Amino acid sequence: MMVQTLVRKFSRALANSVADEMTGRLMAACTRLEAAGSLRRLKPQVGDIELVYISRQRQVPEAGALFGTVEEAEAEVVIQGLLAAGVLAKRPNVAGLPTWGPQNKLALHVATGIPVDLFATTEECWWNYLVCRTGPADLNTKIAQAARKRGLLWHPYEKGFTRNDGSGEWLVMRSEREVFETVGLPYREPRER
Repeated sequence: MMVQTLVRKFSRALANSVADEMTGRLMAACTRLEAAGSLRRLKPQVGDIELVYISRQRQVPEAGALFGTVEEAEAEVVIQGLLAAGVLAKRPNVAGLPTWGPQNKLALHVATGIPVDLFATTEECWWNYLVCRTGPADLNTKIAQAARKRGLLWHPYEKGFTRNDGSGEWLVMRSEREVFETVGLPYREPRER
């Protein structure tokens, strides 16, 4: 079921309540889980809830195989259950198209109408991804511009930066602070962004 939403703002208290509900349901299925976006920046009004997570993996029998197994993302099972129970519904992106893939899922918390964006990542990409999803957009632009001035390309949904010299060398980020320091920007706590 696809649900269209209007752009509107929600109180921090209501958004925190929904974020707490979603993290409570997902926590056991994740090795890391954090609310990002304007909620993490402590804004009084938010337009959506952004959850960045690393799913636990489990082995399940491979369909049609007698002995084979495949890895299954535990968080995906929980999210599918939330859809089936009517807690979440799929919602289209700004172009009116569904965004529901293995990494990015745009949902709607049905009871409140708050958009819930779910972003799966990996341990190696965690810090870089968290900086990007915490935002705001103008800070992400500054990080990308500062990287270019230092001969780097920022890959916000990957593990960090690559050198823009054709070498393909990666600078892997190990903390949020390192993302800022790599491009020569002063580190700012989420509430200051």
